[in-house]
Amino acid sequence: MGHVLKTYSRLAVAVALAAALAGCAQMRPNDPQSVASSVAQSLYNNDYNGTIANFDDTLKSQATRTQVAMVSDKMHALGDYQGLTLTKSDDDTRRYWFDAKFSNGDMTVELRLHANGQVAAYRLLPKTS
Repeated sequence: MGHVLKTYSRLAVAVALAAALAGCAQMRPNDPQSVASSVAQSLYNNDYNGTIANFDDTLKSQATRTQVAMVSDKMHALGDYQGLTLTKSDDDTRRYWFDAKFSNGDMTVELRLHANGQVAAYRLLPKTS
């Protein structure tokens, strides 16, 4: 009986830890870094619904599954996605620029947010040397 309780106790701790970590990893809608990272990861994963989840209605109407797949392919051509680094920001216009790192290259992410945290514009561009 003691062995069963220890197993359940360890399982409960593991579930609680997983829930806490998942909560930390959730996107914070008004944090440009979090929003840009979430969209970039969704694009890399070829996840259409994840990509457009925080887009405003206009941007949602412009994005297609085919476009998401094409961008995902271009990202995968650069290797493993390693994350974003903020390179420039203009808080007055809510515009932000990031360097997207991959194992074999970089891309530039340009992001513009509405005051409510929705994505008004998102561009992913090949890095020019």
